[in-house]
Amino acid sequence: MPGAISLGLARINRLLYLLKSPHCATPVVHISGTNGKGSVSAYLSSILSHSHLAVGRFNSPHLADEWDCVQLHGRTVDPSQFYAVKREVQRVSQREAVGATSFEVLTATAFSLFARAQPPLDVAVVEVGMGGAEDATNVVPADKTLVSVVTAVDLDHQKFLGDSVHDIAQVKAGIAREGGDVVLSAGEATLVEHDARASTSCLPPPPLVSIPLAPTAIHPPFSTSTSSPSPAPLSTRLPLPGAYQLSNAATAVLAAQLLRTLPRAVAMVPSLETHVTDDSMRAGVEATTWPGRLSWLSLPTPLSAASTGAVAEPAASSASTRPLLLDGAHNPSSARLLAAYLSSLPPSFRPTALVFALSAPRDPTDVVKPLLDALAASDEECGEARDGRAPSRRVRVVCTGFSPPAGMEWVRATPPDELARAVKAVVDGDDDEGAGSSSASVEVLEADDVEAALRLLEEGDVAAVEQGPVVVAGSLYLAADVLRLERRLGAAREGGREGDS
Repeated sequence: MPGAISLGLARINRLLYLLKSPHCATPVVHISGTNGKGSVSAYLSSILSHSHLAVGRFNSPHLADEWDCVQLHGRTVDPSQFYAVKREVQRVSQREAVGATSFEVLTATAFSLFARAQPPLDVAVVEVGMGGAEDATNVVPADKTLVSVVTAVDLDHQKFLGDSVHDIAQVKAGIAREGGDVVLSAGEATLVEHDARASTSCLPPPPLVSIPLAPTAIHPPFSTSTSSPSPAPLSTRLPLPGAYQLSNAATAVLAAQLLRTLPRAVAMVPSLETHVTDDSMRAGVEATTWPGRLSWLSLPTPLSAASTGAVAEPAASSASTRPLLLDGAHNPSSARLLAAYLSSLPPSFRPTALVFALSAPRDPTDVVKPLLDALAASDEECGEARDGRAPSRRVRVVCTGFSPPAGMEWVRATPPDELARAVKAVVDGDDDEGAGSSSASVEVLEADDVEAALRLLEEGDVAAVEQGPVVVAGSLYLAADVLRLERRLGAAREGGREGDS
């Protein structure tokens, strides 16, 4: 079936050959890994753009719209341009009986857009879709691969990649090119300053970090001049929350440092040596955005009024908006990272509810358990901070689905009732470990979609506990539903204002 996952390079290589090899037009930085590869690509492409280089970027999956997976010159590609090129790729695949999968069509579309960009691109930053060795993006030849980057590796997609971290790491490392340079994510930035006090938004301000510009280790070692000291670390503030962003930022900055110093990379793109500076790296890191991954937004409440345009002006008080934390955490390792972030939040911003969805077939236990632990612990700390008494904790988990992502017919959400049964088993301790929250009152609910889930959280008692922050996690496709809801509510408010004028 053309839309299903089918790893291998035969189809994509033939398709790209028929399209006159657009993947050979632009030098590429190729990024694989389990967690962090999207953040690293966001940091690195921002650094290169702030270095006055023409940059393209391809990430998967897309977020709110199918075309937002491709950026040209720091902006999301125009939808009409995206679909014109995609239709052309599809016609070639069909006419020549290539049988390309949806992701192979998308990958060929991205490379074709890079090749046609005006002004021409200097560099393209390409994120692997799944795995590495047999991923459709793994087609760029060595003489067009500037550097390969492998971020943190953990268990994920075992059905396709292997049952152990060792097996998966071998697949991820398959993006390395003979004679090429590879950056392995290992080091971290050093935290220089972290103001734990809440800022005006009640969230800690971006921390100041010191990022080394020299690798932790070099394999195989090569001789360097003893008269050349190691470059001074880069001091910058990290805009993306989460302790793990120390490693992601350090990986991206090291990749940028190597791009401007490695003879092989500079020979391919000479402007890297002069355009990438400490100042441009600092500016690029501090300007990085990565929606849907530990990102905060506020939605009006009640949603029923907002969706009809009744909320004509932006809400002016916290009583009429509800903060949401979106994160695409969908596997055990990313769930643990999200849980660590939840536990680090100021008491007033620790969520009181979880809206949860998961792609099928995945075991929810190891994903939801750390999140429940963090919600329960956060609730307890928050209660003690308020009045010093034993808190009366109420945690709500709403199990829901998500919209089928465009062009990914094989992706489906676990049915809410099935997901709720699994979450209840964790809460009741049927997994032999328990949820770590036996002193908390955990209520597990079901809703068809994310809007219904948020409405469900508005029902009944609307005391402060009910209006507290909500974390939305378990799938990036669920986060995308929230972003589309935010966009729709914004359009309704704009319509309400026009109607009143």
